[in-house]
Amino acid sequence: MDPGPQQRRPGAMPRRAAGANACLILVALIGTAAVCGGCAGTAARVCPAGADVLFAATDDSLAIDPFLLLDPAAQAARRLLAARRTHDAEQSRSAVERLRLLAAAAQAAPDDPDLWLALARARRAIGDRLHAESALEAAAAAVRRLNDPASPLAARGQDYRFQAALATALARAWHHYDRADWDSADEWARLTLQLEPSWPDGLRVHGLIQARLGQTSRVMEISEALERQDLFNTYGRWIHAVNDESQDRLRGALNYYLMLRPSAERALECYRDMGELAERVSEWSLASQWYVQSAAAGPLADDPCSRRLELPRLEPGADGLPARQVPVWLGLDHLYVTGSLSAYTRYAWEQFSAAQPGPDRDLWAGLAVEAAGIRQRRLPHDPWSLRVRGLVFAATGKADQAREDLRAASDAFAAAGLPADARTEAELGRLLLERQDLPAAGLRLARAVELDPNAAAPWCHLGAVLARKGDESGALAAFTRAVELDPTDPTAWFNRGLLNMQASRMEDAERDLGRAAVLAPDNANIARLLQQVRAAKARAPGAAPKKR
Repeated sequence: MDPGPQQRRPGAMPRRAAGANACLILVALIGTAAVCGGCAGTAARVCPAGADVLFAATDDSLAIDPFLLLDPAAQAARRLLAARRTHDAEQSRSAVERLRLLAAAAQAAPDDPDLWLALARARRAIGDRLHAESALEAAAAAVRRLNDPASPLAARGQDYRFQAALATALARAWHHYDRADWDSADEWARLTLQLEPSWPDGLRVHGLIQARLGQTSRVMEISEALERQDLFNTYGRWIHAVNDESQDRLRGALNYYLMLRPSAERALECYRDMGELAERVSEWSLASQWYVQSAAAGPLADDPCSRRLELPRLEPGADGLPARQVPVWLGLDHLYVTGSLSAYTRYAWEQFSAAQPGPDRDLWAGLAVEAAGIRQRRLPHDPWSLRVRGLVFAATGKADQAREDLRAASDAFAAAGLPADARTEAELGRLLLERQDLPAAGLRLARAVELDPNAAAPWCHLGAVLARKGDESGALAAFTRAVELDPTDPTAWFNRGLLNMQASRMEDAERDLGRAAVLAPDNANIARLLQQVRAAKARAPGAAPKKR
C-alpha cells in the first residue's frame, strides 16, 4: 500500500491520472445507474432470486499468480472479457446481475484493483459486508502487486498506483466503519492520511472514527482542519454528534443532527447514524424519517432487489408493551442495507430460528451474528445483542463463544437494572451442564425455571443436574415437570426412566423408557436400556413365568 517515492505537498488533493482510473469512475456510473434504473417506462421490475450470489461468491487473491503466468495474448483476452463484463454491469438494471458481472470481471483479470473496488462497492450497496471485505482484500493484494516492475499493470505508473492504494484504504476505512470495527477502521483511515496528509475524504472518516473512540481532543483538531478547508462542510456537525453520542450526551448529539443536512456522497451513512440516535432517545418519527432519507440516498433506491419492511425492534416495549415497529431495508431479501439495525438483528435471529438445517440456516446464522456484533460494538454491553449472538453460537455448537456472550448478557441485564432473561439463563445453564460445572449450571437453571416455569427444556436440564448431585426427589420432580410441559421430548422421558430404573422402580422405568422409544425409535441407547429393564422385571421374584 506504499505510494512509492513520489513526494506530495501537505494538503495536496490527490491527482487523477488520465485514463488510468476509468474503472473507479465507472463505479460512480454504476451507482448512478442503480439509482436511476427504472425511471424510464412503467414496467414493473422483479429482483431475481439472489441468495445464490451470496453462497457462490468466491474471491481469491492467489488467483493473481496463475493469471500472470498466462501468455500475453491470453491475458489480453481475459482483460477484454473483464472490460465487457464491467460494461454489461454498468448497463444492467438488476443488482443481482451487476454483482455477478462485476465478480466475473474481477475474476477474469484479478490483478486489476479497480475491478475489485467496483465489486466491493456493489456488494456494500446491497448489504453484503462479508463478501465486500473479501473483495477489498483482493483489491489490496492487487495494489501490492503493482510494486512489482514486472507486473503488466505497473506500466500505468506511480500516480495510478498511488490512486489505487488511496482508494482501497478509504474503502476499507468506510467498510469497517459500517461494521463498527473502530480499531480496524482507524488503521485504514490513518493510512489514507499517511498517503495524502490533510486529504478531506480521509479526515472525514478519521474524524468520525475518532469520535466513536471518544477521542474528543482529536475530534476538535480534525473538525477545525475541515472547517479551514471548507467553512460550509457538513461533516463537522456529524463528527460532533457522534462524539457526543459516544460520551452519552444523547440530546446534545440530537441537536447537532437537527441542524445537519448531510452531504450527498455519504448521506446513506449519515442519515443511518441519525436514525439510530433518534431510536436511542425514543424520537420515533424522526428515526423513521431519517431512515427513509438514508434509503433514498443509497444506490439501491427504488431497486426491486431492495425492499422495505416494518419490523419489531430487538428490545421489548416499555411496560410490557410489544416492541415498537421501525423500518428496515433488505437487499436480496437477506441483507441489511439501512434502517433499524435493532429490528434487523431480531429479524435475522428469528429467520435463523425458523430455518431448517442447511445453507439458508447457515446464512442466517452468519447474518444474525454479524448484526448482533455490530450492535454490540456500537452499544457496548447491550444485553440484547449479546443475547442474540450467544444464542446463535449455542445453537450452532460454538460452546465457548456462547458461554462468554451469554454470561456477559446476563451481567449486562443486571448492570442495566433489567430483569434477568429466562432464555439466557437456561442456555447458559445447559452449556455449563455440558461442561460438568454442576454448581454453576444448577444456579442458572434454577433461575431459568423461576423466571419461566413453563419452559420444558430447563426443567429437564435441571433434573440432570440434581440427579448427578444425588438429589433423587428433586430430579424426579424436575423430570416430571418437563414431561408434563412437553410430552413429545424423548430426552425427558429417557432421563426419568433412567432415574426410575436406578431406583428399582421397574414398572415406572418401563413406562417412561417405552414412551421415549416410541418418540425416538431409532435411538439404540433407549432400546437397549428398555430391554435391560424388561429383562430385570422378568428375573424379579414373583414375576410371571414365560409361556412355552
